[in-house]
This record gives sequence, structure tokens and C-alpha cells, in this order.
Amino acid sequence: MIWLENTDKHVIVQNCQVIHFDTVGEHFDAFYVGKYPGEITTPTIAPPTIDLTSNVTFLNNDIDSRYGYGIQISEGSSNILVSGNQITVHPDNTSGRDWIYGINAARNTHNITIENNLVDAGSPRYITIGIHLSDYYVSEQRRASRLVARNNTVLDASGGIHVESSRFTQVRDNLVYQTRLNSLAYGWPRAITVRESALNASLIHNTIRVELAGIVIGAATGRWSIDGPLTSANNVTIRQNNVSNVDTGIVIGNVSGTQIENTTFSSVALQELRLNGEGGPPHDLTLTNLASPIRIGAPGGSVPIHWSWTDLAPTADYHFSREDGTTTLDASFTTTGAGAGSVEVMQPVTNAPDVTRYRLVGPFPRSDGRNDFWTSRAIPYLLTIDVLASIGIVLAIDQIVGLVIRSRHKIRRTGE
Repeated sequence: MIWLENTDKHVIVQNCQVIHFDTVGEHFDAFYVGKYPGEITTPTIAPPTIDLTSNVTFLNNDIDSRYGYGIQISEGSSNILVSGNQITVHPDNTSGRDWIYGINAARNTHNITIENNLVDAGSPRYITIGIHLSDYYVSEQRRASRLVARNNTVLDASGGIHVESSRFTQVRDNLVYQTRLNSLAYGWPRAITVRESALNASLIHNTIRVELAGIVIGAATGRWSIDGPLTSANNVTIRQNNVSNVDTGIVIGNVSGTQIENTTFSSVALQELRLNGEGGPPHDLTLTNLASPIRIGAPGGSVPIHWSWTDLAPTADYHFSREDGTTTLDASFTTTGAGAGSVEVMQPVTNAPDVTRYRLVGPFPRSDGRNDFWTSRAIPYLLTIDVLASIGIVLAIDQIVGLVIRSRHKIRRTGE
């Protein structure tokens, strides 16, 4: 184990190998930066009354662990770079525990960049997190800031990338997937989670596949829920992500201001969006340029949704339809000269496993290479194309064949 603290000198830990990191109760972190939490008193976002650690780089190291974290960036640390490392955490029956992290940046850390790492965190028995950013709900003074996780590959973790108490955290260009479905705990595995008091987080251009849930936007649980809106993961932006081979694409709990833009879904078994996570349904939800059709489950209550498009055919008539059992809705609108349009729709309550299906019908946009949201998900589900003189081309798309869904769930249950 390497421990660095109380220094602002430029330190580089490079090309090290850590093996046999599996002794119960003895080894907790392969590399540790900062003060041990018990030594910290009254830290603040301004220079706190503790010794700080900054300007440390972990570069191209190889860590193998069954019991301890790979790299721990402790409270009060800043200006830390973690790049090009290969980290394997695999707790098993001999040596292991829940909540082992490949890379962890704690609360009250600032300007932390985690990039170009490979984290393999497979365990069929324990909950593991590939990359963990900040901590459960803390006061405003101890909230982390300027945390970045980009261009990492995380495989087989119960939770791929986990974002908590922070402001403006950025998670982008990462690949998160399962080679086998790990973790038997309810609701796991999931690729990216944003919860507790993580505010204004951005999830951009991530690729997610073979998970129970692709992205989970939560609120707060347990004793932290009494602290009100500060604990919610409000104002999260989800842009240009690709989610495939999951049961549910995105789960959104009792938060406000979530925006989902230009995100594509394929081979989703149950629903693209589930509007009922921690604490109930969301508020102020905006969906922009999502490919049609979209299935939404909302068992916790009705949800107002602002739907918008920016790259449709200019000055054209479109029909936005909703099917919910025997109830249908047709919200018509005409685009602007720039091809923009929007509708306000109230998502009704659905009883599981029922979902509401939304579909946009109208002329194809002009082909300029920017309209992937229109066609990206239509191809795998395309059943028929009808040409109507009045409204152009209609894509008649239905849900996945029931046999495929049933087979997928059989594999989940039996491990076949």
C-alpha cells in the first residue's frame, strides 16, 4: 500500500503492480491520497483547517484486489489525476465484502480527473462499484466539485459509475457493460447512478450495454431524506448516450430538472424510461430528440413531460401519439422554419408491467447527418413502412416480440 498525505508537491505514482491484495481487515486501499477521515476536523470548501494533499498523478498502474479499494482519493484532496490504470476487484467467498470500489473520490474533493482506466469489478456475491465519485449526502461545505470520469471502461461491476454529493460532475465517453450479470441484489446491476445530493451532473456520450438498468437518477434514502431538496440529484443532463440490452433504459426517481437529449435505446426488454425510482416520480422532466417509439412506465404517479425536437422538417405537420391500453392521445404540432417543435404531455399512471407507448409521425427530416435520433432505434424494430401522401412516411413500430423477452428473463433467472 502507498499512502500520500500533507503534500502539494507534484508526485507521480507510475508503472506499479499490486497483487495478493486480499487480507481481511488489513488491506483497505492499494493507493491512498489524503488524510484518514478520523483525523479531519471541520473541513470546508475554502482552505480547511486540515492538511491538504494535491497534485498527485496515478499513471499506468496494475492493481489486483479481492478485499480493498484500488485507488482511494480521500477528503480534502484536490488536483488529482488517475489515468491509464488497470484495476481488478473481485471479492469472492474466501476474501470479500460489499461496497468495494475500483476508484473512489471521496466527499470534499475537488478537481479530480479519472480517465482512460480499465476497471474490472466482477463478483457474483458482493456489490462492487467501478468508479465512485463523492459520498452519500453531506453538507454544502463538504460537497465535492469538478469531478470528471471520462473514457474509462468498467465491466462486470454491480454499479459501473456512481455519482453522489457533488456539483457539476461530468461522466462522459465511458463504456460500461457486463460480460455476465453480477450481483443478486434487487435493482442491480446498473451502469451509471446519480443520487443523493449530486447536483447538475452531466452524463454525455456514454455507451452502456447488458445491465439490469442503464442509468438510475435517484434522490435520497434513509435518514438523509429528511433534509429535503438538497439531497435530490436535481438538474441532471443525459445527452447522446447509447443504451442497449437492458431491462430498463433509464430510471428516474423523485428529482427535478432532468433533461434527456439525443439518447438512443436498442434491445430494451421492458421500458426505455421508468419514472418511479427513489422517493417516487420525477418533476420538470424534459425529453429532446428521442427516437420513436418510446415506452414509459410510471407506476408511482402521473408525470408532466415536456417533449421537444430540434431537427425535424421545417414548417411541417407532425402527430405525436400516445397509447395506454385503450386510451390514446394525438398531440399535433407544426414545426418552425428551423425544424423545431414541442408538446406538453401528461404521462399517466401505469400498472406494472403495463407501459405507455409514444410515437412521432410526420415527414422525414432533411438528410444532413444530424438526425440520428429519428432513425437510430427505428431499424431494429422496423416492421412496416407505409407511405401516405398526406403526412409523408410513417414508421409503424411495435414492441419486441414477447418470446424474446421471455427467453431473456429465463436466462436471468437460471443463469443458462
